[in-house]
Amino acid sequence: MSKKDWHLTKRKTGIPGLDRLTNGGLPEGQATLVLGQPGSGKTVLGLQILATAVAQGDGGVFVTFEESLGQLKRSADSFRWGSALIESDAWSIIDARTPIGAEVAGDFDIDALLAAISSQADRFDNPWIVVDGIDQLLQHQPDPIVAANQVRQINEYCEKHGWTLLLSGKVGDRGLSPRHLEGIEYLLPTTLLLTATVVDRRQNRHLRVAKYRGSAHVTDVVPLIMDDDGIQLPYQATPAEKPATAGTERVSTGIDRLDQLLGGGPYRGSSTLISGRPGTAKSTLAASFAAAAAERDERTLYVSFDEIEAPYVRNLASVGIHLQPHIDAGRIRFCARSAWSALISEHFLRIQRLIEEFEPHCLVIDPVSALLKSAGSEGHRTAIERLLAVARGRGITTILTSLSGEGDPEGETTLVHVSTIADTWIVLDYNVRAGERNRSLSIVKSRGTAHSNQQRELVLSNDGVSLADVYEYGTQVLMGTARAQKESEDRAEKRRIATERVQHHQDLERRIEQTRSELDRLKAELKLQEQASDEAEQLDRTHTEQMKRRREPDRGRDEKGDDK
Repeated sequence: MSKKDWHLTKRKTGIPGLDRLTNGGLPEGQATLVLGQPGSGKTVLGLQILATAVAQGDGGVFVTFEESLGQLKRSADSFRWGSALIESDAWSIIDARTPIGAEVAGDFDIDALLAAISSQADRFDNPWIVVDGIDQLLQHQPDPIVAANQVRQINEYCEKHGWTLLLSGKVGDRGLSPRHLEGIEYLLPTTLLLTATVVDRRQNRHLRVAKYRGSAHVTDVVPLIMDDDGIQLPYQATPAEKPATAGTERVSTGIDRLDQLLGGGPYRGSSTLISGRPGTAKSTLAASFAAAAAERDERTLYVSFDEIEAPYVRNLASVGIHLQPHIDAGRIRFCARSAWSALISEHFLRIQRLIEEFEPHCLVIDPVSALLKSAGSEGHRTAIERLLAVARGRGITTILTSLSGEGDPEGETTLVHVSTIADTWIVLDYNVRAGERNRSLSIVKSRGTAHSNQQRELVLSNDGVSLADVYEYGTQVLMGTARAQKESEDRAEKRRIATERVQHHQDLERRIEQTRSELDRLKAELKLQEQASDEAEQLDRTHTEQMKRRREPDRGRDEKGDDK
């Protein structure tokens, strides 16, 4: 036996999530058993795989034991890929339903079915063979061992011809055992299990790769959604080819003072959570962020679970945030959704598709806590974490708003408990004093950023959103009117002190001037005194000379005689 005969090769189904779960697709040239409850998507799975194969130039045969040709085509036509499949000649349908009223007597073999499949499959290269509802035929086989052998015969026949086989059947009472085919799940190499259950009065579909011999695969139970594009596995999206790098570029929040507190704004590609009680301006801050991104000519996807576009845009204009020009220019795409109208996985898929279509630089989900209203058996936190992972992988800067947890007086817990995974966490709250309610803002954390730990007053006005320093008065924090009054009193006190300083300065200058005048007077008096003293000394010398001459008259004559 050559390696080609036993080596496992895989064939992509064209359903991205399923190909990722199976690590590359289903086994080529082998059989895959698809089991499920009514309405779980078995028939749609087969049709969708055939539609992808036909679109890629391959072909296939669909053998139906339950639905008529018309029903199959109507089912296919309800999806976007249905019309192309119906119009294509690269596949064929075999109606193998048991005629109404037919009576079964004795055993039967499967050779006729194989001959019919072969006659159609030989027309195509590398065909898929989908046998839908095989249990409807084999329920007429009284011996379960013979029924299992006939399934084995189908498998080996397709394997011999290199056809990839998909067998579907209903789940039996023992879970993985198909009805009327007990034990067949051990015979075939690959088994997919589809389920359809009702949770919170809404149908939830799931898929699990129960078995895949010779291949690594994801064993988790994953949500399955059927929409206009067919079967979707939203949490198994293909990751970005080039994961985003951790850069140092900052982006503005649209509020200069908040940017300063965050060291220039949040990092590009990071996530910021804004939490608070109702009315604390969470949506206003998120809108400010979106408007700032639009001013940078960047695209923002704004997903709102609380507001519809027209009144929301109108209300924001009252605080100086004008989104309509950016919406008209295509820089902001506003998507309003009702949380209760869809499953959590359906919301995830819709947002993921919007991201793929719009390719935004920034994403706003307002509020993410509204997803708690949506039904779904999977955890809401898991869905949000996966959504953030999608955004991070694409380098999208994300803003999430959330209501604070119930019974939390400080407002520092969130209903969805995503504060631990957000890079930056901003908490908005109220400060009530003297019958007045004022909004406050504080930064709980901001990874990689030296940020302020001080509480600030959040002020909304016609000119926009701004932050004001709170006034600490003893052990109290003053905001609003109390802060303004205290600041007014402080300004008045400063003016009084400044006036006193000017008056004291002027008084000192007057005293200095008086002292200078007194100094000049004293200097003049001293000068006069010195002049008087000099004159008195001169008079005294003159008087002394005169007295000497009078007392010695001969001296004067002798001096004259000697001269002669």
